[in-house]
Amino acid sequence: MAWTDSRIFQQAMLNPIARGVAATSGFPTTYAGLVADALVKAALFGTGVTPDRTAAVASTAYGAGTWTGGNEVTDATNWVAGGRALGTKSLAIDTGSSSICFIAANTTGGGNVTITAAFGCLVHDGTITGGTVADQGMCYNYFGGSQSVTAGTFTIVWATVGAVQAVFNITV
Repeated sequence: MAWTDSRIFQQAMLNPIARGVAATSGFPTTYAGLVADALVKAALFGTGVTPDRTAAVASTAYGAGTWTGGNEVTDATNWVAGGRALGTKSLAIDTGSSSICFIAANTTGGGNVTITAAFGCLVHDGTITGGTVADQGMCYNYFGGSQSVTAGTFTIVWATVGAVQAVFNITV
């Protein structure tokens, strides 16, 4: 399966619900911690990626499974390996779509960026350093096809869910 859509990893949903704990080390991520977490990042990937929302937690991590450096798309200076940190994060309820949304400001490379054939991104939690997996993936977002820029600005504009622009949403 190649890039066809955007999804939350099932393990990113299951672990905080099943564990019911708030920790950033020793346990997978929790949603309450994402808003204050400075290391939630978006790493760009090309066509060599085969996203799988049902992957085992270890295969969702940045640097593991399909999310290895050989598949990552970077700019040596302004969109480095590991991705760019998400800014201005919050959680909100979109009453129009009955969704709980994880919101972040659009993510932009610093300075002039040269990116070739980015098909999507992995949003991962770089604060997680122990427990089940380091750098656990939260979700992957498909860009609708190949996206490139030469010596310009590369920006991820997060999808709009109802009236809210969200990195991911959970419909209830």
